Amino acid sequence: MTEPEIPQLRFTRDHLMAMTQLLNVLSQRLAEQRERRGRAAYSNAEHAARLADTHEHPVVRPMSEAESQAFTTQAGAPQVPQHGLSVATAPVGQEWGVRAVTPDRDAATVMCPNLTEAARLADYLRAQGNPGLVNELNELSEQIGHRIATETSPAAQSATEAAETPAQRDPSEVDLTKHEGLVDLATNVPTSLADAPEWDRIEAQFADLTDRGVHPAALAAGVDGLDFNRARRPDALVQWSLDQTARAWEAEHRSTDTGRDDVAAVTAEWANQLDPTSAVDRAAAAEAAGRYGPDVDATLAGTYPGLLTAATDARAAGAAGEAGGLAQQERERAEALTAESAARTLCGDDVLGGLGGDEDIDRQEAAVTQDAEAAEHRGRQSGAGSEVEQARDHKVTAQFTPTRSAMATAPRSAMATAPTPTQTRARGRSR
Repeated sequence: MTEPEIPQLRFTRDHLMAMTQLLNVLSQRLAEQRERRGRAAYSNAEHAARLADTHEHPVVRPMSEAESQAFTTQAGAPQVPQHGLSVATAPVGQEWGVRAVTPDRDAATVMCPNLTEAARLADYLRAQGNPGLVNELNELSEQIGHRIATETSPAAQSATEAAETPAQRDPSEVDLTKHEGLVDLATNVPTSLADAPEWDRIEAQFADLTDRGVHPAALAAGVDGLDFNRARRPDALVQWSLDQTARAWEAEHRSTDTGRDDVAAVTAEWANQLDPTSAVDRAAAAEAAGRYGPDVDATLAGTYPGLLTAATDARAAGAAGEAGGLAQQERERAEALTAESAARTLCGDDVLGGLGGDEDIDRQEAAVTQDAEAAEHRGRQSGAGSEVEQARDHKVTAQFTPTRSAMATAPRSAMATAPTPTQTRARGRSR
């Protein structure tokens, strides 16, 4: 006699799809709340890492001579249009090149980090057909190229002279306070970082901040206590911490001079005047991200949603699956719009919008990702397959919460390297 089959209760495919869409909406709402704070991530370690990714992989940069030759081989010789712009794109290694040519034979040829950014820029240039965009793109590309060269050239290394040991320099030229502060700083970071090439950039930043008057001991103390165990980029976390400490120090010790306030006001005005539809303005916004403080970052992220995490997301997606990923994102947007009203009804804006402190939101965001992955796995097992949409991946870890005073003012070095409000068309922006 056979025993009766035990019934199994499980979600239907429609239920799994609905739950996955709801999790996707929840994740998007968490990202929106994060961006309203001017944050690339709730965790300080991941926030610093994502901003560093953005600066190391700018949306546009100048082509090298070798890259220009490779691009011409792929895209062919420039085509001079009778009107508008002639735009060409082609892969160059793991990156993509974009070229725009005017009827007067003026040209802009730039590198983009991936197909997504190259396609966005090329589509915008074709749609606008404005020859003035070529000059604007060249100005921005040259400015970014100068910043990259400054960070990697011997001139940048000379800024670390204050960090040299007394044996390496004339004793009368050694600032022992700075040297001792740098020694303390090296003691407070992992040994692997102090021995890594990235340490040169940290030394240069330390020297620059102390030259501006920030006390070396304060900078070293600001790094003490950071949790490097789960930091994806320890070097970025240290540089971010030095920047925050300098802002707090200068806010407390600065005089009545309002020069910094004037720069901040001009920068905020520039950020508010950016064109949400302009791919060139978006590239300038990406270069400015993380350099002027959270208020400006919040404005930039509000104008260009996803800007603060675009470089990290693109690198995580990988070149092989990028085309499919773009299509997937478009489907997710459409599904999310359909499900958003249902999500608000089920959860309420008080639940979606009032999630507590940063660490609570970090845990909630991680839980959303885990639940979405579990729902997708169950969907595959039940036959849902590709119809179950993946929720956006916001894998961040909680470290500690920055204080408001630590974000009071923007550093002078950042102001020197970030895009200035010079990329204008007829929109009344300041030069």
